[in-house]
Amino acid sequence: MFENILRLLRDAVETGAIIFTPHAQDEMNEDELLTFDLEQCVLTGVIIERQWDDSFKDWKYIVEGESADEAPIVVVVKLDQKGKIVFITTYCI
Repeated sequence: MFENILRLLRDAVETGAIIFTPHAQDEMNEDELLTFDLEQCVLTGVIIERQWDDSFKDWKYIVEGESADEAPIVVVVKLDQKGKIVFITTYCI
């Protein structure tokens, strides 16, 4: 359903066009996740939901995939106006 968006997200990861919100960084530290884990989630995962963000007036996507050690994780991301992937938050499942 969101194949085009997933391709754009993966392209951003592959080119290093990545931004982390402070909240995402806090959650990464709390769950002992690395940048590579979040990248792997996008590269191996699927978009399970799209949500409208009223605060920023744009779409955000919930991606479920695997960390580097194949543990299931979820990331919430969006694309900025320059095509960079913005990691909003993450959590282990």
